[in-house]
Amino acid sequence: MTDVDQLFGDDAAVVARQAAEAATVPDFAVLARRGRARRTRRQVAAVGAAALAVAGVMGVVQVVGGEDTSGPPDPVGPGPTTTSDSTSEAALAAFVDGQDGPPLALAVAPGDTDAMATLWQDGEVRDVLAVTDDGFATRRLIELPSGSQVTAGPEGRFVVRRGWGDSSIALVSTDGREEAVRISGAEGPLAAGEVPVDTLDPDTAEHRLVAVGSDGTGHPVTAPDGLQQVTWFGLRLAGFASAADGIDYHWSDDGGTTWQRHHLSGSFLPGLVLTAVGQDHAVIEGGDGATLFPLDVVDRAPSATPADWTRTPIDVPDSHVTTTAAWLQDGEVRVLATRWDDIGQGFDAGVWRVVGDTLEPVASDQPGVTGNSDAAPLLVEYLDGPVLWVPGADGEVWRSADGGSHWERFATR
Repeated sequence: MTDVDQLFGDDAAVVARQAAEAATVPDFAVLARRGRARRTRRQVAAVGAAALAVAGVMGVVQVVGGEDTSGPPDPVGPGPTTTSDSTSEAALAAFVDGQDGPPLALAVAPGDTDAMATLWQDGEVRDVLAVTDDGFATRRLIELPSGSQVTAGPEGRFVVRRGWGDSSIALVSTDGREEAVRISGAEGPLAAGEVPVDTLDPDTAEHRLVAVGSDGTGHPVTAPDGLQQVTWFGLRLAGFASAADGIDYHWSDDGGTTWQRHHLSGSFLPGLVLTAVGQDHAVIEGGDGATLFPLDVVDRAPSATPADWTRTPIDVPDSHVTTTAAWLQDGEVRVLATRWDDIGQGFDAGVWRVVGDTLEPVASDQPGVTGNSDAAPLLVEYLDGPVLWVPGADGEVWRSADGGSHWERFATR
């Protein structure tokens, strides 16, 4: 199993590649799912360790979701399928419909929860992308090379990066049409309507953040040197860069036009707490957790005075806590986390509020959704606040717009 020190090494390409072996995120970050094989399930822990830090590198993108419904809908079965020509419709449909777990990645079009893209892994050879604009009453299946990535793009389309070693990206519509994105060499900040996505240089294996516009053009996003782990959430770019005696936390609230930095000293594994423009800044610290991300400390600073950081060790008597997601909800830090006993058995998994130096569980109307140590979000989007998408049974996903208290169910294929 991947060692956490390797996951958080200085090589951003290694970080992203190791994480994406179990999960191609869209950008909260992050995040392995039980997918095709129990191999993926075994790697969830490793990706959980890196999820908060690498989610943005893997494509966490701020989007606007749809409205909540009054209750969970009935499960929706697979709809009629159209597909690409390279593999038969029957073969791709049989593969997607035969999966016994959730997809590797989920992307939701801005403002429309019926328009989705899900990515399914076929061993080590290929991925299959499913896109829909009617909640999977109908769908389009597209064959992709293994290691592909999908994120929400502009104007209801999706941005797809093909495979591990390909820097090319395309805009994909819900009807399956593809348009190659033409990337210029001119670096600059994000413009209105552009979406940042991660790309790979096939020669150097280095990652670069590229802004993609609705006209099919793209350009590298301005960012500090050495910035390896970036999230784009609620219009805020934020990430980490390694430093001699700790880490540097960088953020930009104007799309990369200007960047600010704060140094956090010490030897720890850093994890980003997802925060939006105008909100407080927060970072979580983890110790040497081998393959899981421990929640040891919460560092926080007010948005108005971002130099005034406080450091709060978390007190969890007679157990320790690991987490796969952290975000700011109505001014408080919340985490998707599991408490563990001395013999490594997980218990009390779910969403927790950080209250001072303690954790308080959040009551849920669907406790089974997050009540296991495997729970990790497929996506965290932004809709006037954080919206969590967590995988469930039978390839479905559950969505919460109130920090884990209430959930609604959606089909994914």
